[in-house]
Amino acid sequence: MITVTIWHNVTLYGQGHHTGMLAGYQPGDPMVRVFTYQASSAGGPEEIAEEAFAICNGHPRDARGEDLARRYYQRELRSLSVGDVVAVGEAGLAVGRAGWTLVLGGLNEVRVSEHGTRPLPASA
Repeated sequence: MITVTIWHNVTLYGQGHHTGMLAGYQPGDPMVRVFTYQASSAGGPEEIAEEAFAICNGHPRDARGEDLARRYYQRELRSLSVGDVVAVGEAGLAVGRAGWTLVLGGLNEVRVSEHGTRPLPASA
């Protein structure tokens, strides 16, 4: 099993609008850890990230995914979008307009709660 962690990008520009969906993930963007679960380690990180994307957009592929999607949306989280990150173990993969971009280095974790983004408890 491998830990999958979902991170929401909460980068804002001067007028208070989110830029993650426009510019994609940029190193140093403020990121909120919103969801985590254990996945089968079968398949590569991109395959696992694709499954996470399906779950976090309400299109799970199987019964286990349906349970995870239910739990994700029970937390009142928004859908996974361009600029957000799926961490598969230690490998961070940013959602791009098409495919994934490897995240080099660590993430800039912040604890911001806003519509559709709710941080996990600090101990999670």
